[in-house]
Amino acid sequence: MSTRQHPLTKDEIECTFARTTGPQTGPILSPQQLALLLNLSVKTIYEWIARGRLDGSFRKRGKHVLIWRDRALKQIFNSAEWSSDDRPRK
Repeated sequence: MSTRQHPLTKDEIECTFARTTGPQTGPILSPQQLALLLNLSVKTIYEWIARGRLDGSFRKRGKHVLIWRDRALKQIFNSAEWSSDDRPRK
């Protein structure tokens, strides 16, 4: 079943972080924290930023990147399916 038909709701995202198990994160993450949360490489997160896949979910301040956790997760899990040659690689 496609996630396009059943997008994650704000409550589903918040429920994930309300539990006491799993990684504890704040609402704003570094690329390293997002990579750890999603079990991806940091390089993948920076690649997504460069390709615009996280537009609206982050801000750059000098060398620093700040990512809004809930926006990024909603964007990642509810976005259109990616073609096979655009899939992120570890």
